[in-house]
Amino acid sequence: MAPPSEPLASPTAQFMQYVTGYWITQILGTLVRLEVVEQLAGGPRPCDDVARALGLEGQHLYRLLRGGVTAGMLVEAPPRTFALTPLGEALRRGVPGSMRGMALAMSNPGHWLPWGQLGEAVRTGRPRTQETLGMDFWGWLNRDPVLTEEFAEAMGNISDEVGVELAALHDFSSLARVADIGGSQGVLLGHVLKAHPGCRGILFDQPAVITSARARLEAQGLADRVELVGGDFFASGIPEAEAYLLKFILHDWPDAQATRILQRLHDGSPSGARLFVLEQVIPDDGSPSFASLLDLNMLAVVGGKERTVDEFRTLLAATGWTLEGISPSRTGMSLLEARRKL
Repeated sequence: MAPPSEPLASPTAQFMQYVTGYWITQILGTLVRLEVVEQLAGGPRPCDDVARALGLEGQHLYRLLRGGVTAGMLVEAPPRTFALTPLGEALRRGVPGSMRGMALAMSNPGHWLPWGQLGEAVRTGRPRTQETLGMDFWGWLNRDPVLTEEFAEAMGNISDEVGVELAALHDFSSLARVADIGGSQGVLLGHVLKAHPGCRGILFDQPAVITSARARLEAQGLADRVELVGGDFFASGIPEAEAYLLKFILHDWPDAQATRILQRLHDGSPSGARLFVLEQVIPDDGSPSFASLLDLNMLAVVGGKERTVDEFRTLLAATGWTLEGISPSRTGMSLLEARRKL
């Protein structure tokens, strides 16, 4: 399999890259999970030194590191000495733009086992988690604190980059309270509050998630500006705010449940409230899009879906919201701005 930076020699070579793509996913997850990436954070190191530090057999690790070179994450300098590439640096813990959590989440069984039954998901229109994990995805995730933390980190990875753009795309300074619904660790909300010091925030998520978010907000110096509210966005009790953020929430659910979420927001919001929905949007013209791949992930794993602008407009209108604009971002996500009907 040719490295990503090399031109493909033939259609066969290109095809091989496609059908073996899941190998790369597992290489990335393993480099992170075995702490190899953190061992290389300080610069080039011989393979055998890293192996001793991690209690691994040198030749077995060497085979993984060679795979990391082909995946574009590592470079081999002198024989058997490896360093992170600029892309590989994104697998480190806590660096700007880190994708460490995403590498962990996408390489664990909660994703790759349901994807292994994609054909059945397409045939039945139902996710394959019950058959492959023994329960739905959220139940599987919440049974293990490590998995929960990895998934929260993955969502935080996305929120970190999206949050910078959101704060630049919209002026929140005139809004007294901004509520992040299903906001996990408060990464997205934190970017909005740091960019607009006059705003206060409300972080709304399940009680267990809210508890773990407190330390992160304190570390950012935002704890005194954020009210933590535990709850369920399918139930009543949505906090009142002038603006609401929904990032990667609606795509987790089919239309019936997405409608319930939007209706609960409408019922709990004041007249004229603003709603900012951050999602991948499927192009109306059928052009190739990552959103179409993500849509299959939603089908296989959680039973949700990605949507076109018209589909979002219909959902919003049916629940008392008027879509007023849409702004694409360089992350691939779009910001849909809506207002509560009077």
